[in-house]
Parts: sequence; C-alpha cells; structure tokens
Amino acid sequence: MVVRTLIPSHFKAPGTAKAPWGFAKKGAKGLRKIGPMHYESWKWPGQNKEFPELSPKWQKNNRMELRRYTGVQPTGYDDPTTGKFVHLPEMIPELIVPDLTGFPLRPYVSYRTDIEIEKRIANTDKILARNPKNPPIDKIWPPPAVDAKVLFDCFYADEIKKKYFETTTEKKKKSGFFASLVKKN
Repeated sequence: MVVRTLIPSHFKAPGTAKAPWGFAKKGAKGLRKIGPMHYESWKWPGQNKEFPELSPKWQKNNRMELRRYTGVQPTGYDDPTTGKFVHLPEMIPELIVPDLTGFPLRPYVSYRTDIEIEKRIANTDKILARNPKNPPIDKIWPPPAVDAKVLFDCFYADEIKKKYFETTTEKKKKSGFFASLVKKN
C-alpha cells in the first residue's frame, strides 16, 4: 500500500518544513501526484533492515517445530502416529577422545619455555659479541624476519660456497706453473 506523507524529514531540503515542489500538477490524478512515496511494506520487519530474514518469532505463528527449539540437534524424532517424541540412544552425541598415556607431547605449554628463551637470548648475545657482522642465522634468537636473503642463506648459500671453492681450487691446479709446463710439451 502506498502512503503519501508530508513529514518534513522526508524532504531533502534541510531546515524546511515544506516540500520544494508543488503537490498538485496539471493533469495529475491519484498516484501520479508529485510528492515523496513511502511503501508500508518497506517498514516491516524493520525500516532500516534490522533483521536479515523474517524471523518466525516475529510472525507469532507459534509453530510446533519451534516450541522446544534450542539450536541443539535432537536425540530422537517425533512419531507421527502417536505424536510423541521417541528418544534414540544412538542419536546421543559422544565425544571420542584418544588415550594419550605414554604420549611424549603434552597438551599444555611448559613453564620452562621462558627459561629456554632466556637461554637462547643469552647465547645470541654471546654469538653477536664474537661475530657481530655475520652471525649464524640458525643460532640467533629471536629469529630474523624471513626475507629472500634469509631463505637463500638457510637453504642454498652453503652448497653454492662449497661448489664455488671446489671449482676455484680445480682452476688453480690446472692453471699453476707446472700445468703450463705440461701443456707446452
């Protein structure tokens, strides 16, 4: 149903109680009159869309399915012939918990972790005192931020250095003084 209103808040002009247009137009009849239109269907269940969907509790139907509804899975079913609730023991939810006796890990964090972290920080201070420019990355605590250089140093740097030194020693052997004498003969 369409309702025409003259409420000042429905008009865009601030501080004015009158509409910025006339409410009668030559030849206008019925719904063709000029003015703001408000549909009552927009005002339910909330003018500002407070409800995401129509709630059955709003409709006040008092449906049988919702009378004892608590949001929990039922442990049985309603028998249509007798109209009574039939309880089934198989439908009772169970928690299956594994037996963790003898399992080495514990489900809690030990109080000793703080001591371990303090030991690591002390070791890091010692390492940085000895070699402040190039400390071994795996011995530092807290660990550095992971970036491309850190990943490269952790996974590839040792292999590349090893191969580099192998090739340079082979070149030195081949390019030595005696190697040049052997090539001339």
